[in-house]
Amino acid sequence: MPPDALSFGEVARTRHGRVARDWALVLAALGVPCEIVDDGGEHVIAAAPADVERARAELREYDEENRGWRRAEELPLALENGWIASLAWIFTLFVMHALSGARPLSIDWYRQGRGDAGAILGGEPWRALTALGLHADAAHLLGNAFLGALMIALVAEVLGIGVGLLAVVAAGALANLLNSAIQTDDFRFIGASTAVFAALGILGGHRWQRRKSVRRRNNAAWIPLLASAFLLGFLGSGGGELAGARAGRVDVVGHVSGFVVGVLVGALFARGLRATRLGPRAQGWCAAAAAAAWCGAWTLALR
Repeated sequence: MPPDALSFGEVARTRHGRVARDWALVLAALGVPCEIVDDGGEHVIAAAPADVERARAELREYDEENRGWRRAEELPLALENGWIASLAWIFTLFVMHALSGARPLSIDWYRQGRGDAGAILGGEPWRALTALGLHADAAHLLGNAFLGALMIALVAEVLGIGVGLLAVVAAGALANLLNSAIQTDDFRFIGASTAVFAALGILGGHRWQRRKSVRRRNNAAWIPLLASAFLLGFLGSGGGELAGARAGRVDVVGHVSGFVVGVLVGALFARGLRATRLGPRAQGWCAAAAAAAWCGAWTLALR
């Protein structure tokens, strides 16, 4: 926050300039002096320390009175920063494909890192994560890389870059654990499509929960979830995926598992964060946690 704003207290923040201006107008009309301060791409409503609590109370009342109206924060977000998460996703998958094909350290990365239901449930849970980084061929890789990049960009715009990446990686791994529990012990799988459909589920679950929170009609609240489920049905039964991808088999159970886990994760984030997002420092810690989990899983797999 700029030095001239250090004597002020933060009342609220938003990524939308229009929302910040609306809040400032509300407070000005109520006789509460405030300023709009730019803070790393977010707009902060700042007021004198003595006025902060009153300003927050007034904005809460304003929010309650206008609950149910379509607000700027509920409009689709433009892809402003999501491309960073997309680049991280594409870079990671391409690097993993190159490494697994080159087999450095004379290790069979596919054998060590592939999903194996019996091994995952028998004491090697890291395979649920490492399997996301392995692909059978270029077509398998490109499909998951670029469809996943789009989905993750959208998730990152909703939750933030760090939280979005961590949510998708964690949901993908949890979905692989669920899939392993459902399948037989000899079931094996590779590919990032479980995480891709988890990202789709996160988007649907988040928007579903957000629409419920503003007390829309019940049928309207279900629209995002139904639209996501339609995309799952359309994309999730395509060829060349997961278990035995070279044989053209499709792990529909894995796709559905990813979507279901993603919906739950998205709804939990919508309930926990409401209309707010974690700040840059917390986003950075979440991105670091996602990278640490990824590197840790592969360290265990290749040891």
